[in-house]
Amino acid sequence: MTGTRRRPWGVPADQEFFRLDAGPAVQAAYDRGDLSRRDVYDERIGAPGAFPFTRGIHPDGQRTAPTLVKVYTGLGTPDDTNRRVRKLVDWGAEIVQLAVDLPAQIGYDPDHIMSAGEVGRSGVSIASLRDLECVFDGVPVSRLRRVGMLGNAIGPIALALFLALAERQGCQVDDFVLDLQNDPLKEYVARGTQFLPVEDAVQLAADVVEWSARHAPHFYPLDVCVNHLNAAGAGSTWGTAFALGNATHYIQTLIDRGLPIDAFAPQIQLFLDEREDFFAAIANVRATRRIWAELLRDRFGAVDPKSMALEVTAYGHGRETRKEPLNNIVRITLGSLAYYLAGVQSLYTASYDEVIQTPSDEAVKIAVRMQQIMGLEIGLGLTADPLGGSYYLESLTSELEAGIRERFAAVEAAGGARACIDSGFIREIISDGAVRRQERYEAGVRPMVGVDRLAVADDDSWAVRPTSVMSEAAEERRRTDLAELRRVRDGRRVTGALRDVEAAVRRGDNSVATVLEAVRAYATIGEISDVLREVFGEWVPDQTF
Repeated sequence: MTGTRRRPWGVPADQEFFRLDAGPAVQAAYDRGDLSRRDVYDERIGAPGAFPFTRGIHPDGQRTAPTLVKVYTGLGTPDDTNRRVRKLVDWGAEIVQLAVDLPAQIGYDPDHIMSAGEVGRSGVSIASLRDLECVFDGVPVSRLRRVGMLGNAIGPIALALFLALAERQGCQVDDFVLDLQNDPLKEYVARGTQFLPVEDAVQLAADVVEWSARHAPHFYPLDVCVNHLNAAGAGSTWGTAFALGNATHYIQTLIDRGLPIDAFAPQIQLFLDEREDFFAAIANVRATRRIWAELLRDRFGAVDPKSMALEVTAYGHGRETRKEPLNNIVRITLGSLAYYLAGVQSLYTASYDEVIQTPSDEAVKIAVRMQQIMGLEIGLGLTADPLGGSYYLESLTSELEAGIRERFAAVEAAGGARACIDSGFIREIISDGAVRRQERYEAGVRPMVGVDRLAVADDDSWAVRPTSVMSEAAEERRRTDLAELRRVRDGRRVTGALRDVEAAVRRGDNSVATVLEAVRAYATIGEISDVLREVFGEWVPDQTF
């Protein structure tokens, strides 16, 4: 056949099409020479389960430690979410991590003026232990592999809520595993649920890790997040560098408290994220494991291999679209497949209607089944790092590693995570990245099937079944329920417990023990958060950002 080969479906001939969102330009083919040019040797790749853990943290990959099915869920009232949680358990979900609504995330109760119109909208409305008891009614926390919530700005309260819940259910600390994000630093630049001054928020997050290291070494009290940084516009390479800067800040804070690095480092996870390119997602995980292993060993003096073997969680998704939403099932499957091939320890999977609404039961069940099919039916877990040794993947791993290291060095040269937040450095990078990414979409460099490629006139949003949303009446019932709780609880016990929280944080003591007593007395998230506001003040953004 003669003549110029036709590029399909209007794919641009511009070379930018062959450049990954993470930065590198992809060659038409790779061979052994690309490995040597990038200084990729056996000792840099290593074996699965061995330093520097490029190929995964277990010698047999997922054979004895399969990727856990993790579901982030929460909607409406505690009763609404209890019905969803019960279904998730029946479907085989292994980790349930609660999405709590915006008021709870920033320390407001449902009856606060700032909560109006937001109660139960972006997650389940939680005000007190009573609500969490309702969410997990009939579902012992010991029945799941892990439970938790994000709780970035309210880490000690989130920990205390689950400790008290376990007590009410008759479970001991050793009977369940708690998984918290508890990463306030990225909130100031990427997500927005911060309400305390930066360093005070860091100290509270450190309280959670310190308590867990001393009393529950099997917990995961800190999940340092790339996902929200990348989503905001940083891109996975800058996002990973910023997260490493944040992790370094938390680690140094804990070491300054006198904790040995090996006493807590195995409890730290990274929530990695690459949402644009399949192979870059795999390479990013492998590169970050390598960087982490060397960082923990060489800078912080870790000796325990578990400290250097980074546990990774991820969020399987693609660039989900509102148009032709059933196509999102394909995008999400492929995004999740990349993380399975990378050997992550736990995986959220997006729901196909998540870009439109709180996910429906049908969409969540498909997301859970998607992971189970990948884990059980098609042989993904039969061998460790099945793509290891690929000319392309190994070259890309080293190229992304170099990019992350370069950007991490820039963060440190600028003074570290805290200084980069205060100066607006991270916000500037995120803003520039968001603009760059949007321009690539609009220029057609990053085509979206059914939107700007092969689009049809018909709108098939009918394929999404609407989920129930919070009504004004349901929001009013939440306020009524809270008033009733305050009426029947022991008010003197609550007042005394809140005074103890205030005294502890003013002294600089670890806050967890006193917060736990307040939660046991049915003090609310808002009441405990108000004590923290009274002691620390509130964060005020720098208007020069």
